[in-house]
Amino acid sequence: MDTMAPAGECFSLSIIVPVLNMAKTVRDLMESLMKLDYDEDKLEIVVVDGDSKDGTKEIVEEYPVRLVQQEGKGLNAARNTGIKYSTGEIIAYTDGDFVVSPNWAKAIVANFRDPGVGFVGGTLEGYDKNEPLSNYMDETFFQVTPGFHFRIEGTDLRLLQFPAGANMAFRRSALARVDFFDENIIYGFDDLEPVEEMGFKGFRIVLDPDVNVLHQHRSTLGGLMKQHFNYGRGGTLLFIHKRT
Repeated sequence: MDTMAPAGECFSLSIIVPVLNMAKTVRDLMESLMKLDYDEDKLEIVVVDGDSKDGTKEIVEEYPVRLVQQEGKGLNAARNTGIKYSTGEIIAYTDGDFVVSPNWAKAIVANFRDPGVGFVGGTLEGYDKNEPLSNYMDETFFQVTPGFHFRIEGTDLRLLQFPAGANMAFRRSALARVDFFDENIIYGFDDLEPVEEMGFKGFRIVLDPDVNVLHQHRSTLGGLMKQHFNYGRGGTLLFIHKRT
C-alpha cells in the first residue's frame, strides 16, 4: 500500500518556463514567481528561450533564474530542454504569458505527497477582465478546456478533462518512465501524450482546480484565431493517437 509523505515534507521543485518573444508579458510572470511561498533551497526556476528577438532574454536576465537556450524545435523540445537543465523531484510548467499566485507551488506539491501520483494539472483564467477578447476566451474556449471545476483523480481521463500545458506538474521519476515529451508533436495539446502514457503505466493523474494560474490571452482577433487553430490541430493529432 502506498504511504503518504509527511505533511511537512518539501519536495525539491523545478519550475520550467518555455519562452519565445514574450517581452510584453514575461516580466509579470517573473515578478509573480519571485513572490512564491516556497523554500528557496528547494526551488529552482529554469527559463528556456527559443531564440527570442524582442528583448525577452534581457528581461529574464534581470532575475535570479537559470536561462538556457532551447535545444531542438517546438514547445515539447523546450520542455525537454528544461528537464535536462533542472534537478527537482517535481517538475512544474508554466508559460511566459501567465501569472502565478504565491501559493501556486505549494498547491502543486501538496498533491505529490501521495507517491502514486505522477501528474498534477490545474485550471487557468484570463487576468485582464477589461479586455473583451480575454473575456471571450474565458466564457467560451476555457469553459471547455480545461473541463473540470472540482478535484478529479484517476488513470484514464477524457480529452476535455485535461488541463492546459501552462499549468501542469510531473513527478520526475514518472515522466522518465514515459520517455518525457514527444518532440514530433508541435501544436496545442502537445503536452497530453506523456500524461496518457502515465495513466497506462498505473500512475495516478490529479486535476486540482486549486492549482490556478492567470493567462494573458491573445489580444488580437488574428492571434486568437491562430491559438484556436493550433489547439484544434493538436487535439486532432491526439485523437488519432488514441484511436490507433
